[in-house]
Amino acid sequence: MENKKKNKIEISKFEFEKTFIFSALIVAYFVFGLYIGENSAGAGGYNSDFKLIWDNLNLLKNGIITNLDNPLYNDSRPPLSYILHIFFNPFINDKDSFRISTFIISSIIPFLLFFSIKKKYSNLNFNIILILCLILTLSPYFRTTAYWGLGENYAFIFVILTSLLLENFKKDISIQSDLDLTLRIVLLCFLSSIVVYFDQKLILIPLFVFLSIIFSKINLRFKLLSIVLFVLFALPYIYLIYIWGAIIPSSAAKAREVGLTINFFHPIYCVTIIAFYIFPFLFMKDFTIVKLIKNNAKIIISLLILSLGYFFIVFYFYDFETLPLDGKGVFFKLYFLIFENIDVQIYLTLITFLTSIVIILLFFEHLTDFLIIFYFVILSLFTFPFYQEYLDPILLILLFTFLKVRLTFNKINIMFLITYFIVFSLGSNIYYKSIL
Repeated sequence: MENKKKNKIEISKFEFEKTFIFSALIVAYFVFGLYIGENSAGAGGYNSDFKLIWDNLNLLKNGIITNLDNPLYNDSRPPLSYILHIFFNPFINDKDSFRISTFIISSIIPFLLFFSIKKKYSNLNFNIILILCLILTLSPYFRTTAYWGLGENYAFIFVILTSLLLENFKKDISIQSDLDLTLRIVLLCFLSSIVVYFDQKLILIPLFVFLSIIFSKINLRFKLLSIVLFVLFALPYIYLIYIWGAIIPSSAAKAREVGLTINFFHPIYCVTIIAFYIFPFLFMKDFTIVKLIKNNAKIIISLLILSLGYFFIVFYFYDFETLPLDGKGVFFKLYFLIFENIDVQIYLTLITFLTSIVIILLFFEHLTDFLIIFYFVILSLFTFPFYQEYLDPILLILLFTFLKVRLTFNKINIMFLITYFIVFSLGSNIYYKSIL
């Protein structure tokens, strides 16, 4: 009996040591990227997007209110991150110090994600949760943003905090005091609203929170309170829309053709990008694929026929050869690099698009999950260019926060997941080194 206990302790210790070493290697790889000035998303480097960030920061340092509508403010996102840096970051007078400070801020996100995964999967052991939260640091877009002071990562902090607070809000609502409910609602409305001031495309987060409050079993006065709070927290953004004349700064609105065009080919690429990220997680679903396809055959076939029709209509009206090379995801770039024949590129895009539809239908089960995915697809219609970074790493974060899909983890699928994203990370590095 004592030998069995001793063996269990030794095995547990060995597993922890392996996890610690492996996690340390992932963290070292993340830090090493900062040291070498990695640019695995195409937006890094002192003369690329960082230059725009640095110029914007110095512009607003000379007057925040007076420069909000300055044509020289060149960013597609609201200025909250710059404002917070100006007031609270003492390292904004030197480029390298600023980069290190934003790297440290981004490093908070995997730490927060650890608690989110722990809450959603309470039965998982520490080792698996640690590896899962560190997978985020393999994302080329998360890494490049962290290294070069870009603005995408800040919103993720508040997305995760909102998710954690929302779960606490839903738990045992009936036994919470009026004061406790009021404080939770105020915090929920505030944190979720803040997300939009970092990245307006994530307006789905406060919308999700608002609907969760409205459809919860709480007194009407608390629901009315949430409506008032969301209106109040929206007022600064309404002011920004007023002075910009658009939902994003005027210079970016012109460059991105906001409100001027509908990009009908973007949903095709949006769907393939979504499928690219959820594909490795498909093997963590507890189901038999053959049985699931059989049970949902009518829905899958109907959507495939509609998708096929959409594809041919879009490519009938749009000349594939004239599509801009910016954005559209990993498959578009891969086919463009490997195959010179346009017809081959189109056929492969069609196959990938239809396969992606099937993957999404197999992976998600809940209506709310499909609505979140549908939101990003609709968003792609009005976004130009549509970059892969608009879905990475937010999809990974949503999988462990707001999306209801449940996954089953073991050593084999965890290793497959890590290998998948390491290959993607290294491949992105090689790709951008070859073209920049």
